[in-house]
Amino acid sequence: MAERVFTTMHEGWLRLLFTSFAVNDREWGERLYDYSEILYRHMRFVETLFVEKKIEYSYERPSIALEFKSEGEAARFCHEGIEKILEQMNESGDPLASRIIHDLRYISSTLEREFEREGEVTAFDKSLKLDGVELEKSSLDALVLFLFEESYKEYELIIIYSYAQTVVESKRLFEIFQILIDESKFHLKSFALLMAKLGILAVPRMVTQEIYRFDSLKRFLTEGIEEEKGAKEQCRALAEAVDEEKLREFFDFINFQEDYHITLMKEALEIIE
Repeated sequence: MAERVFTTMHEGWLRLLFTSFAVNDREWGERLYDYSEILYRHMRFVETLFVEKKIEYSYERPSIALEFKSEGEAARFCHEGIEKILEQMNESGDPLASRIIHDLRYISSTLEREFEREGEVTAFDKSLKLDGVELEKSSLDALVLFLFEESYKEYELIIIYSYAQTVVESKRLFEIFQILIDESKFHLKSFALLMAKLGILAVPRMVTQEIYRFDSLKRFLTEGIEEEKGAKEQCRALAEAVDEEKLREFFDFINFQEDYHITLMKEALEIIE
């Protein structure tokens, strides 16, 4: 039962998160994003409790298909995810459980009021146009490949760093991992919003236990630094490949952000050595 609740929370978080990227009403999308952050925190609260009580749980979860065509259907999709969590929780008198249930009931009620929304969702229509502009084929191919690879990578890093926080004792290491989680959330949001504009938004594939339960933190960080250097090169190459000024500026921005991540990971390495 415990593992099932954690998995259902994980799925609910992703439902709200990716729906927030999919809808064209950006004011509502940002509200959904805020709700998804509440669900992420619920999941982490429960994870902390499970670790303390030595209860088994897993970040593995079912695949999640995004198929809604209207904002009303999107609201129902999110509502279904919330209700699944509520079905697996009970009023046990535990303060944490009570708080989570109260949050979920409120979010559920706000979603119910959005069921009649008529706005069209175009995030999965495969238009491959960015703000109505058709990119040159080589630029488009490079952009699409990058977005699919990096959206998965950022999601993977959120999972890895979240789990890593449960196995480290150093306060500074915990802080570094939190910064890196927040950075990966920003990158995931940025990439996913671009995917939605192109009509290719999708929830990344599952991160397996073999990936997030690493055997050696030192090796993970060492390899991670090299991956960040690779990501820098990808961003630099993409900035040169795309023929749209705003995109070039964006990927130059991401490129230089990777330097910050590398610095943090090097600091983490120094702490554990």
